[in-house]
Amino acid sequence: MILTLTYAKVCTTSLHHLLTERFPGDVFRSHGLEPWILDPLERFAAAVTADTSGLRGSFDNGPIRERLAHARATGETITIISGVRDPVSRSLSVAMQNLEAAFADCVSPSVQASAEAIATRVADLWLRETTNGDPVRTFLEKMIRAPFEWFEQELAGPFGFDLREQAFDTVQGYSIQSRDNVRLLLFRHERAPAAIEKGLTELFPGMDFVLPHDNTGEDKPSGGIYRALRQCFRLPRATLEAIYAHPDVRPYFGEDEITAAIERWAEPAPQSAWVMPPPPAAPRQTFAATVFIPLRNHAQWVGAQIDSLLAQWRPDVELVLVDDGSQDGSLAAALDRLGGRPEVMATVMRNSTALGHGMLPAVLGLSRAPVIIQADSDDIALPGRLDTIIGHFAADPDCRLVTSNAVLLSETGISIGVLDPHAADARLDDPVALPDLQHNSYWLGASSAFHRSVIEAFPPLDPELCAYGLDLLTGFRAILLGSQHYLAQPLVGWRQHARNSHRVIGTFDATPASKEHLAAIAFMTRAQRLRDLAWLQAQSQIAPERAARIDARWRADHSAQADEWIRLRNRLTGTHAAPNPLDSRASEGAAHVPAVPPILTLTRGFEWSAAQLDPALSRWSGTYGGDSRMLWISRQTAITLRIPEPDAEALVLTLAGIPYVDRQSVFLSLDFAPPMEITLVAGESRRVTVPIVQRRDPAGGLMTLMIRAPEAVRPCNLDPANPDQRMLGVALFAMQVI
Repeated sequence: MILTLTYAKVCTTSLHHLLTERFPGDVFRSHGLEPWILDPLERFAAAVTADTSGLRGSFDNGPIRERLAHARATGETITIISGVRDPVSRSLSVAMQNLEAAFADCVSPSVQASAEAIATRVADLWLRETTNGDPVRTFLEKMIRAPFEWFEQELAGPFGFDLREQAFDTVQGYSIQSRDNVRLLLFRHERAPAAIEKGLTELFPGMDFVLPHDNTGEDKPSGGIYRALRQCFRLPRATLEAIYAHPDVRPYFGEDEITAAIERWAEPAPQSAWVMPPPPAAPRQTFAATVFIPLRNHAQWVGAQIDSLLAQWRPDVELVLVDDGSQDGSLAAALDRLGGRPEVMATVMRNSTALGHGMLPAVLGLSRAPVIIQADSDDIALPGRLDTIIGHFAADPDCRLVTSNAVLLSETGISIGVLDPHAADARLDDPVALPDLQHNSYWLGASSAFHRSVIEAFPPLDPELCAYGLDLLTGFRAILLGSQHYLAQPLVGWRQHARNSHRVIGTFDATPASKEHLAAIAFMTRAQRLRDLAWLQAQSQIAPERAARIDARWRADHSAQADEWIRLRNRLTGTHAAPNPLDSRASEGAAHVPAVPPILTLTRGFEWSAAQLDPALSRWSGTYGGDSRMLWISRQTAITLRIPEPDAEALVLTLAGIPYVDRQSVFLSLDFAPPMEITLVAGESRRVTVPIVQRRDPAGGLMTLMIRAPEAVRPCNLDPANPDQRMLGVALFAMQVI
């Protein structure tokens, strides 16, 4: 067997083309067989929404492993062909090769702007090494820096080749090694095609080889960006010297080639008489945490918060401060405090208008750390907060959220008591039990520090569906992904004043309007929890059995909160009681306004049976319930459903025809789209997919399902002895959104 095993963009496509023509059926190719790259790839593919099928196809190793095992067992000769390439040139080609899967956000209408954005990203991947477990960053670093690991992980370990022991022929551009029944042709990309053709001729005497020129980056639609990228890409000279000195890079290049490469890619020297001191040998800065200060109209307090943080600052912590549309000089007050601490790595941003938790995607984009420590601008960090939080995340790789107790402060900063004098430390990791704990003090947003995956693993929040209460979600999200640590030790001073967000929304207001508003917020957050769970299910990020147990408990919690909100809403609007029949005003000819029957919310990942549909749908005109196996639809019905996910594609119905007609036509549509006609056969059920082709209510997700069965019959009309007087058109067994 012949295996082209390269770390990408080193003539792989051309080699495969050549070899498959000469050795049909015996040629395989891969960019990596081992866990060092395969495991990060799987985590990367699960974390992004881009199409990664092409990227993952480069690592489709199932057939390779089977053939390798057979060859090793039978003593068949295994020929491995692998390549070496200038590491910087290769990194640019790899970025372009994976433009859509990993660098699409860098592309803009301008070729030059796109190239500069990609150059900045690739340079950062060379310069800064993270250890925070971020799946996207981890994989991109592995991909860009593959020459530092690839030979040891793919050739030395699995096949026993000691590439450092045998000198590489830099003049010919290739070397051949053999070990047992495995032989290796290692060539240099820069010496191709001659090095490949000579090496293959040596491996396969009597055969001539001419390497085609396939899959050239400059010939692709993005070729203009690639050319501009090669022109603008630069790295610090010290970084380049470290790259080309690496023991898995240096042996393959002559001294003159290394010098030329460093000159080619090095940043220009400063144009002044002053000489900049050289950067460190390994200029990669890592951060354990990002402290995030959301700032809005807290000029009188933000200085105290910054002072409390700077008093415990660490070099592995960075600061991101976002002024969310303040109008009181808050930003100036913050900058005044930061002005005396130039060593603090700080990024400051200002929103022209307030975005609330809508700013989080931007904050995560600015952050370079795995952990985000929230520090509200009107509070203070108690001594040891940063060390304690970072220590907990470091000690437990599954930790996704750390919250703590708090000391209550007056407006002027006077301690007025501890928030919870009774709670003990807790590690929360059971989503099923979590609803029973949600009224505890475990989720004080002002004390939160969360792993960035708590935000990045889910779609952005829709402010119309969940306008407030991120701290009511982070605990549930964290425990879906890992665990939460609650610390009974107070780590924040929580300032109490009239503009606290919880006071603004009426937490302590006993008026009916405030109670109803708070109940609505609780209802919204419970609905969002179900959407979060459905999202993880759709992404195959949670085991089906576990998801089913969580879903059942969370739906019960959601339903209970719905009841509470509805009661409060009805009390507020005065519609909670039926009219008094003795009240003459109830019969003075007022127009009757029909009520809206129950509207069922359907989310993906859950199939509703007839028994589950019955309580809601049987209240709609033209639908008969009462049978645990099915709902009967009359000649026609119109049912309003709520399908909130905007990217839902269709509604799947499980239907059966009436037993009195061998074959019948049924017409189905959603939101009054042109109806689709299906044929039902008596005695057989059928799953029917009704596409969602239009939405009249995209924000609320309400959709009208129309079912029309023109051949409906009344059983009593066919058989006078049959007491069933219903008009029966079609049987409905189940519904599911896809």
